[in-house]
Amino acid sequence: MTTKHSPLSALKAQAAKIAETLKRAERGEKIDARLAEKIDAARSKESFKVGIVMDDKVITIDMPWATIRATSEVGLAEYILNQMREVRNVIN
Repeated sequence: MTTKHSPLSALKAQAAKIAETLKRAERGEKIDARLAEKIDAARSKESFKVGIVMDDKVITIDMPWATIRATSEVGLAEYILNQMREVRNVIN
């Protein structure tokens, strides 16, 4: 388990794995059997909700399939990493 203060490499690895799974599911590729049934059920909806359990919190991300389709795996991983680290994007 990790926290927002865990080593960046550990958080990046987790975010990359989640992003990879989302992109594989979006493309219809084979994914972990434990997740396949739930993801197949979610395909009939407009968005996909993913939960990330960490030692200090649980993050729930509700992401439209259109966004998953339009965003690169690297972009998804960066977004997920920012959520895990509680980074806020400030627009000046």
